[in-house]
Amino acid sequence: MPDWIAAPWLVLLLASFALGVSSLAIVLTLQLRKQVSRDRSELARLAKDLGGLRTGAVGMGQRILAMEESQTLQRQGSSDAVAANTRPYTEATHLLSLGLDKDEVASRCGLSRAEASLLDALRKKSS
Repeated sequence: MPDWIAAPWLVLLLASFALGVSSLAIVLTLQLRKQVSRDRSELARLAKDLGGLRTGAVGMGQRILAMEESQTLQRQGSSDAVAANTRPYTEATHLLSLGLDKDEVASRCGLSRAEASLLDALRKKSS
């Protein structure tokens, strides 16, 4: 019979050590499982938050595009309005340069006689 079997205290010591290591392994395994569970919950929450942020970013991008389009349309509209407002004067200047009478130009372009006279004076001054 080997010597280590003859010493019951050594067997008892080794058994106690093995039991302690096993207990420690069980405790660490349980802690690890709890940590994994917490990490999974946190990951799910973060994924949900990221989805919300992504949706918000897409919505914000769409709103920005809509605002830019609206501004472009407003600019075009104001350019068109300026062009529409200056059209009678441009036409009147052209008619005056063709030699039409101020009263005729005022009537055709929807201007007052004073406006037609002023345009004629400006045209003559620039010539």
